[in-house]
Amino acid sequence: MKAEILYEAISEINPKYIEEADMRVITKINPWKRFLVAAACLILCISLSIPALAATDNSFAYELLYTVSPELAQNLKPVRETCEDDGIKMEVVAASIEGDTVNILLAMQDMTGNRITASSDLMDSYSIHMPYDQTACCQLEKYDSETGIALWSITIDQAESKLKPGDKITFSVSEILSQKEHTEIKLDSIDVSNIIEATEFTVDPQIRGGAGNFDEDSMECKRLLLPEENGYKLCDGVILTGTGMVDGKLHIQCKYDDILNTDNHGYIYLKNSSGEVDEYYSSISFWADNKTDSYEEYIFDIPYDELAEFEIWGEFWTCNNAPIQGEWQVTFAISE
Repeated sequence: MKAEILYEAISEINPKYIEEADMRVITKINPWKRFLVAAACLILCISLSIPALAATDNSFAYELLYTVSPELAQNLKPVRETCEDDGIKMEVVAASIEGDTVNILLAMQDMTGNRITASSDLMDSYSIHMPYDQTACCQLEKYDSETGIALWSITIDQAESKLKPGDKITFSVSEILSQKEHTEIKLDSIDVSNIIEATEFTVDPQIRGGAGNFDEDSMECKRLLLPEENGYKLCDGVILTGTGMVDGKLHIQCKYDDILNTDNHGYIYLKNSSGEVDEYYSSISFWADNKTDSYEEYIFDIPYDELAEFEIWGEFWTCNNAPIQGEWQVTFAISE
């Protein structure tokens, strides 16, 4: 059987069976990096290609896209594949290949209420099935409050194997978060002039990931702060659970509640009197005992006697609503 015929057949399979068979791996950017990739995704999308899209009957989606980027609205090719579940319609409006990048425009609309909002998030529940390993990111670009239509741009950076015009992609979503909140605050509860040496550490932390200078086998992963039982609430879903010096580095620990259902996440940074930001040296996340909440420990490689020059700030994305669950899936061919 030819590979093209085999893949065409596979592309029609429900994604949960494809995932179980592990037919391919696609890397999605971790939640903690979303704030870093948002601008990059938009820049990538602005260089894309919809001449015929305005002529279709989905002119409103085109108009929304045109307010985001006229350049983008000139070149993408119309797709118009839709599906609906639980009263929410998902539509792949347009897609195309541009060099090493595949660009997709996705629209979602609640047909029965207002569950889709300007802060909705696909919560990393989206899957992109294709013949080759790829890296993808998904960014909410535009929301229209009158119609309740939200537009997402999906950017796929191709690896060594390249998609060809006519190849099929299956895009699916299983969970949607709505009414997410963004909070950026100064952590006044931390006195940078009086941070003591930590003496109690977590025993056998169940590491689930990290960022920056992260090495799961390093001593830093074995000397993480013992979380305080009664921490300081920073915002809904985020609690400050520890601060201390460890081996000459500043450690700040937060607990994010129920991350699998809320996608609560964020980061800590230092800012001096001139407004210059000093990012963390590394960050390490590990599970709470309930395997539902997650601790994130941010480590700063700054001498203790220089800490007084900085303020400590945090930026957080949280949601206290349960995700909307469903099965949204479309399969479509891409064009050049």
